[in-house]
Amino acid sequence: MDYEARQGEAGAAPVAAARGARPKKLFYGYILIPVLGFMYFCSSGIVLPTATIVNPLMLQDASLGMNATMLGTGFSLFVLVQGLSAPLVGALIAKKGARFSMALGAAVMLLAMLALIFLVSSPVAYFLVFGIVTSAATMMVGQLAVQSTIGDWFVARRGVAMTAMMVLGASASFVGPPVVNAIVGATGGTWRSGWYLLVGLSAALIPVALLLVKNKPADLGQHPDGVADPSVLGGSGKGFKVYKNTDAVPFKRVARTPAFWLISLAATGGFASYTLATSQSALHFSSLGFDSGLVVAGVAVMGGVSLLGKLLLGMVSDRIEPIRLIVASTVILVVGILAGAAAQNEAMLFAFYVCVGFGFGGVNAVFPTAMANYFGASSFSKNLGTGIMITTVVASALPIASGAVFDATGTCTIAFYLTAGIVAACAACGLFVRIPRCDTETEAAVEAVAQ
Repeated sequence: MDYEARQGEAGAAPVAAARGARPKKLFYGYILIPVLGFMYFCSSGIVLPTATIVNPLMLQDASLGMNATMLGTGFSLFVLVQGLSAPLVGALIAKKGARFSMALGAAVMLLAMLALIFLVSSPVAYFLVFGIVTSAATMMVGQLAVQSTIGDWFVARRGVAMTAMMVLGASASFVGPPVVNAIVGATGGTWRSGWYLLVGLSAALIPVALLLVKNKPADLGQHPDGVADPSVLGGSGKGFKVYKNTDAVPFKRVARTPAFWLISLAATGGFASYTLATSQSALHFSSLGFDSGLVVAGVAVMGGVSLLGKLLLGMVSDRIEPIRLIVASTVILVVGILAGAAAQNEAMLFAFYVCVGFGFGGVNAVFPTAMANYFGASSFSKNLGTGIMITTVVASALPIASGAVFDATGTCTIAFYLTAGIVAACAACGLFVRIPRCDTETEAAVEAVAQ
């Protein structure tokens, strides 16, 4: 019997006398928010911002024999493996629990960071260690694992809890680039030194995962939101300002739902934009004549504004339907990408980073909430894992395509315009998602989701 099934049985028999009452001890979900934020910070939150600064320096290392297409291929592999590994990681979490996935992923990530520093000496090794191993490890310890855990611990205030955790974790995208850039500068400008910080962070993740992460409320005899009676939480969407399905919808049924695919495709716009920014913006803006220091500042600004997007949109995701927030975010992303495509001054460069930061931050914060709200938490890790896989099918193609365009033309302008069109199409997908009424009876609501 897998982990989710065992825990479902354990949580199905609360003591009648305690029904509807608050637990006497502190609800552990509140402790988990900063713990999971730390896990995200040290993994998914910091790896790509670090790679944005470090990986382009590989082009200056003649011993590697790298060009822009090869550089982009590494990023494409990273994004693709994020998606391909997500359903497998989701199944691992369902069977063994998020704590097991996090501890194992942290150990693998530590080995990958050491390999980047001491072993990578060719494009093939770069593809393998960064594009495949590091990508899978961050999915195991970071994004999917922490978001699944929040989805299990919170229902009524899921959006707020997810936002708080994501803001803490995503602060790495603001803090990381200047720190990594300073380390690289202090060590002679070698790209290998850019990964020093992540060695320490990876090592710290292992004991935190083993000692502080708790998979589900039932592990501690608690309940989601710290409330024993499910009726207090609004039943099957009742009493909530946005639709929240608390019924058990099996994954096979979710996968047959058009809304599942539309939500995932809408979120693809956010991930495609961020992939373009992290993999190609440094090359693109440098080719347009902008100073590299300005690009580093832009990446840091993107990280800071991403926090703002996560905070603002996440905080209202319990009041405004998350899928509608995703659509609004993708429109902002289109504006930013068009500004960056042929940037002629610093204002247009920063407009790109501000719009991508805010838009991606919003999508990244509310995408898991949209999945959990629409389909419930019973198969959340599998739902989210498969949704992430869908978002990466398109996003993973952009770095290698942009790198090829750069090698052919000397800029990524055409790739920027192509990405803007893709993101606009993603926004259109979100408009077709039908939201079940919050006051619908349980059976009718479930049927609406399945249509």
